[in-house]
Amino acid sequence: MLLAMLLWSGASVAAEHVFRDGFEPPRLRGVNIAGMEMAYFNYPQATGPVAGGNYAVLDTGLIDYYAGKQVRVLRLLFSWEAMQPQLGDPIPAAAGNYRAYFDNYKRIVDYATDVQGMQVVIEPWQADAGGGAGGARWRGMPVGSAQVPVSAFAGFWAAMAAQFRDNGLVSYGLVNEPNNMSTMQWFAAAQAAIDAIRAAGSSQRILVPGNGYSAASTWTSSSYDTGSPQRSNAYGWLNANGPGQPLHDPAGRIAAEVHTYLDSWECACSDTPDAISSTHAASDHLAVVVDEARAHGYRVWLGEIGFYAGNAIAAATWADFVAYADANRDTLEGYAWWAGGMPAWWPDVHAPHFSVAPTDAASLDGDSINMDLIEPDF
Repeated sequence: MLLAMLLWSGASVAAEHVFRDGFEPPRLRGVNIAGMEMAYFNYPQATGPVAGGNYAVLDTGLIDYYAGKQVRVLRLLFSWEAMQPQLGDPIPAAAGNYRAYFDNYKRIVDYATDVQGMQVVIEPWQADAGGGAGGARWRGMPVGSAQVPVSAFAGFWAAMAAQFRDNGLVSYGLVNEPNNMSTMQWFAAAQAAIDAIRAAGSSQRILVPGNGYSAASTWTSSSYDTGSPQRSNAYGWLNANGPGQPLHDPAGRIAAEVHTYLDSWECACSDTPDAISSTHAASDHLAVVVDEARAHGYRVWLGEIGFYAGNAIAAATWADFVAYADANRDTLEGYAWWAGGMPAWWPDVHAPHFSVAPTDAASLDGDSINMDLIEPDF
């Protein structure tokens, strides 16, 4: 527990590649677990999502499988609307499918942390109107709008933190891939959520994604900003509370969460999503945010990386990325592969899933080609 707290402390680091106070943290490397996130319009809003129908019921054997691979962290996605069917509702709901959804989620978090000693990042994955990655939205409406005020986002995180504040192996990822919004509006919402989590009595680490789908390579760019003047995530982090007043955590335990994919569009969604643009693609993308964060004394965690291990240059690409991660551990705290889950829900080893789910649904064992590639480096 103490080791986990030391690892994610938010104190500044020197510009040189040295570890704070001579302390060398362990490699915080793991996988995403998909299957409990879902589009809000795919289940009855009145009664809530149905276990095993609208979302995967995660077996403890799945967690055992990843623990056996020496996975140290799971990023476990969920849906805000399924946790809180009306803005301001208590978490968990009193009964019914909504309560069952929370119970199923917390059951697997508790098993991973209490039984297997793994760290778990709990993070909402929100859908847009088309079912894609919606970012900071609730039922398709953006955080900061009249329908979903920033106070509602902060209240949601206060309620979630109250449920998980006693589990020191839980971290909070504020939301998956904010996009199509004002950068400064997003960082204002992030600050409000940080304040609410701390006010709820929770001291765990908080991962703050960037606007523009949290892309590592565009951290210092501003083209994704819908506001005027356009601002980059780098600017937003350093001026979230006004000019020269950076994003603030009274506990000093925040880090930037970024994502990267290696096809030409950096999204596993191009015309050739299984392609890898270069053996140095991952390290080139990450250098943008890692160099910026190091210069300004904050840390970075790579919440998603994935590609197809059957690509001819996959092994060389992975080796280059791991070498970069090792060399930059003063600022880059680790990564989570996209993605794993229950075999029946997440079997595709190609883009956009890049599955590391067990291949045998009955025994929850057997390794995909992607797992064969990455397992030695957990």
